[in-house]
Amino acid sequence: MSIEDFDATIQTLPTEPPLHFYLIADAAQDSRHPSGLTESIPDTRSQCLLTYHQGADLEAAAPHLMSFPQFDVNAKSWQWLAGYGAAMPAAVSVIASPLNFEALFAHLHAFTEVVLPDGDEMIFAFWDPAILGTLFGQQDDDTLHVPGPVLTSREREQFLAGMSAWWYWDRTRKIHQVVPNTGKNTGKRVSLPLRITQTQVDMLVEASVPDHILGYIRMNKPGILSKVPDPEQYPRVEQHLQEARRLNLLGMQDIVNYVCAGIIYGSHMQESIEIERLLEKVRSRQISLTEALEQFP
Repeated sequence: MSIEDFDATIQTLPTEPPLHFYLIADAAQDSRHPSGLTESIPDTRSQCLLTYHQGADLEAAAPHLMSFPQFDVNAKSWQWLAGYGAAMPAAVSVIASPLNFEALFAHLHAFTEVVLPDGDEMIFAFWDPAILGTLFGQQDDDTLHVPGPVLTSREREQFLAGMSAWWYWDRTRKIHQVVPNTGKNTGKRVSLPLRITQTQVDMLVEASVPDHILGYIRMNKPGILSKVPDPEQYPRVEQHLQEARRLNLLGMQDIVNYVCAGIIYGSHMQESIEIERLLEKVRSRQISLTEALEQFP
């Protein structure tokens, strides 16, 4: 999204009450946050979202809510943001809200933990674009491995209360606008922290599987990706993950090995009769994936 596109989108938002703009900047994705932004943008306020009192080490790798200047199509801060968001899609999202900093912080902070079905608590990483889109069922985001929505309509309504818009960049650097439901809230409020069901847990776990696989390959087998342009890497992993599921591969090691083979062999995986025959034997449990890969031409 260009700065002009941002301008056109923001022009459609209500102006009363007046809007404030905020970033959620994830220091785990870009270690320059929050100090890099607070130093370059005057009067920027920042606070770690995870708890009210964090140690320096944890805060250095945590999401921060940051105030941002009022929108101005000619402002250097907004021109920078349009480019930065596309370059670092996992590191930042943008919120427009009539709430002041303290109110929005308290609202978001209340959602940073969820209670699992067994009663344990877990950090709820809603600031991750892969999770954010899945939580709300962002229909125009075709990069989502799990389309969602994970949250119920009442949970979504309460989560987005007080927000006019929430923008995030997907894995292919396209921007999406989460739009709150503007209808009248007639449902009973959900208690916080959210108590999520096993189905919701399973959806959230599955949503991040392609990212974990891609991260593993980048760290441990980077040569496999050397000829794959960065914007194409996630879609390629997603494609081969779906193929691995259709082969009924369950173990993560088998899934990773299949994805790596898919990237290496490319279209030859679908075009080779010999590979197709071997994979059919894997699907029918006649041979293991390891045995099949050893016989790949």
